[in-house]
Amino acid sequence: MKSMRFPVTVVAALGCLTACAGPGSSAGGDRLHVEADYAQYASAEEVTTVADIAVTGPVLSIETRECDEGGETATEPAIDPTAADSTDPSPDPSATASPDPTATPSGIAGDGPSGADCMPMVFLKIRVASMMKRGFGVSEGDEIVVGNIDTDKVSMEGTTPLTVGKQYALYLTQLAAGDHPGITSVPSFWIPVGGNQGIFVLGKGTVQPASANIVALTDAEARQRLRDSSGGSRPPRLRTTVSGLKKAASVAAAKWREAAHKSPSPRH
Repeated sequence: MKSMRFPVTVVAALGCLTACAGPGSSAGGDRLHVEADYAQYASAEEVTTVADIAVTGPVLSIETRECDEGGETATEPAIDPTAADSTDPSPDPSATASPDPTATPSGIAGDGPSGADCMPMVFLKIRVASMMKRGFGVSEGDEIVVGNIDTDKVSMEGTTPLTVGKQYALYLTQLAAGDHPGITSVPSFWIPVGGNQGIFVLGKGTVQPASANIVALTDAEARQRLRDSSGGSRPPRLRTTVSGLKKAASVAAAKWREAAHKSPSPRH
């Protein structure tokens, strides 16, 4: 995965998620405008391959907010609750019920105004309902912390907020303490691969990627759809199901096993 490139480097503690804003750049109001350069993926198979794990599940709560140069003093932490009619009425059958939208817990860190010298982050608790790619000892029923750019403070193309009460399919990479020296409120967490390319929204019996870059389930299908696209325009983004995502993950796993079988054994 590419690291992100920026016109002015302000901070680089979080690798794929850390970005910067030039002095005075803003998206209106108090939000900074941030530019990022992510590696681009076109299929669910491809994001499965680069992810450490891939899970479905609901967002239970916001755990904390923090800038990547350290936390700020909390002021009035708040999140917009998910409207009742926007929660997923037809979740993955293996998932437990979606949580009711909750208020942000008291004592949340880092909800003050952001500046150009730090990257506002939000950390959310996700309950794992099912898994498309296993690893790192994560199992169904576990609760994990996922970090994302705080879009209440920063405008960044390729970033999609995760909403409490909604269900997602997430393709994630783990960051440990050494990968994010500026973050002190959580010792380790997961981030979506490729910005919002690793985020799929579970809706009414369907799944849709948050990123328009994802156009197919498999690499072969993506190449064909991109070839068939007329006038150089990008084909419509994928609409699928959780079962479809699991099939794409199976294709990725089969290719990995085939490559591992073909690679020469180390000589003793």
